[in-house]
Amino acid sequence: MEPSELLARARKRAANPSDPLETLAAANELSQELTRDADALIDLAVRDARAAGTSWTAIGDRLGVSKQAARKRFTRNFTHPFTARKVRRAAACSFCRKPPNPHLHMVYGEGGRICAECVALAAEIVADKAKTK
Repeated sequence: MEPSELLARARKRAANPSDPLETLAAANELSQELTRDADALIDLAVRDARAAGTSWTAIGDRLGVSKQAARKRFTRNFTHPFTARKVRRAAACSFCRKPPNPHLHMVYGEGGRICAECVALAAEIVADKAKTK
């Protein structure tokens, strides 16, 4: 079944089909009954609720999770004008702040990332330290 058909089915089950939060609640109940396409249905219902101007707090409350959990789960499915800039800044070298590009290799770790140029500079510093001892 197509996700749009599932959303229509959830709207039919909703107490007030014109209320996106009621549709979201019905979609959540329906998704628990379904074995396939449940995530697509919830994603579509959240997208519909957000398009109607519903807050992440209200969506999280209706799904039984926090606002942050709802936003984290569903935000990656939406495009936001500032997303690309934030991703580039977040992926920049933690030391020199250079953004990643095809010619600059990055090493990613748990707490940050470091570019190949900074790795080379660190290697030089360590080598110089070893010579002075």
